[in-house]
Amino acid sequence: MNGLLGGKGKTAPGAEALVAFIKSLDIHGKDELSIGSGLLDVARAYLNDRPCCIWKNVDGHLEKTSERGMVDVFFDEEKGTHQAVLAKAVASGALEFDSCKVSSIMPQLKTGFDGFLHIPIKSQGLVLGVFSLAVLKKEAQNIQFIQPIESLVSLVGMLLQTKIDQENMAQREERLKAEVKATTSELESTNNRLIERVKELKTLYKELQKRVKELTEANKAKNEFLSIVSHELRTPLTSLTGFICVLLEEEAGALNPQQKKFLTIVKQSANRLNILISDLLDISRIESGRLNLTMCSFSLSELLQRCVEDLRASALSKNLKLNLRRDLSPCEIWGDPTRIQQVVDNLISNAIKFTESGGMVEVVLENKGDALKVAVIDSGIGLPPAERDKVFDMFYQVDATMRRSTGGTGLGLAIARGIVALHGGEIWVESEVGKGSTFSFLLPCKKNQKPS
Repeated sequence: MNGLLGGKGKTAPGAEALVAFIKSLDIHGKDELSIGSGLLDVARAYLNDRPCCIWKNVDGHLEKTSERGMVDVFFDEEKGTHQAVLAKAVASGALEFDSCKVSSIMPQLKTGFDGFLHIPIKSQGLVLGVFSLAVLKKEAQNIQFIQPIESLVSLVGMLLQTKIDQENMAQREERLKAEVKATTSELESTNNRLIERVKELKTLYKELQKRVKELTEANKAKNEFLSIVSHELRTPLTSLTGFICVLLEEEAGALNPQQKKFLTIVKQSANRLNILISDLLDISRIESGRLNLTMCSFSLSELLQRCVEDLRASALSKNLKLNLRRDLSPCEIWGDPTRIQQVVDNLISNAIKFTESGGMVEVVLENKGDALKVAVIDSGIGLPPAERDKVFDMFYQVDATMRRSTGGTGLGLAIARGIVALHGGEIWVESEVGKGSTFSFLLPCKKNQKPS
């Protein structure tokens, strides 16, 4: 062959054809059609105007994109034979020679070519298409003839792959732009909703702060009122109780039985009023944080024993059994014994109050290692589930009938909860209607407490 991809009729290196191909791309562009046309033009210019064609691989099917000096009828009339050789080149990714008398079909050709050489256009292991070139049989077997053409075709493969990559990149960029736009729009919408929600929450927060301030001031006023009223009531009540005692002791003169009966009723009412005032003062001090505790180390076991003995007469008056079951290990705590006794007395008194005749009340002391647990168990009427969380609320009582029959202010358990909390403990109730109740509280042991 003249020149091996050199100039027409002269010997020149294959690099000259590559340079011409690159210049063609600079002039006509680097789209798919320009790349194919550039390859065909350079091939014909440096290989004596021989027929050539480029096929594009579209999902395994070959489509002709560009041709020079070839006619469609050549591949239409003998489609089966020639297309099979093309398909083989695609499948194998290697050169294939399609032997045929080209001049018999294309009599206008001056050179009698022996067939077509099909060179796969490859990139990254994939066959992008096929370059078909009319050749002599000896050319198809000449490595020096084939190598420069393969180099040119390889360059075309790289350029086509670059173009494909650029198109894919452009498509990805478009998709990403669309996704970013959609995401940005969604984020803006979400941000606007959040801004509105924050505004709503700020408004609610201001309203809540205002309401808390109002409630705090109201609660403070209530506590001050209770404290003032309680103090004001206690002074005349103390005098009243003292004079009643003087009268009952007949220091002001003898009394007949009916007078004694009436004065005794008055004294009992005064005592109940005194208890109510004491409860009001205690709950007021607890809520305002002004309840002072006189702390010391004491035996909880001995305290429980005293409480049980003090209230045994009350239990016997209702024909109830009152027992104490306690852990014999040392049970000392750091606390205010007077206030703890107030808690225990309240729990035992309630148990006696709400247990019918013939029942039982039991006080149990258990050492839990780092805390002591006191439980007051009764076989009384029990509490429905809805009442259990409310019994520690101020002024709460189970029902009006029970309030009338048992008396009480509804402050005892609220005070008990406050006193236990001030000792670093907790109090709770377990109960079932008709099966009794168990009121329990935990107090930290002495070793875990620091004197205050």
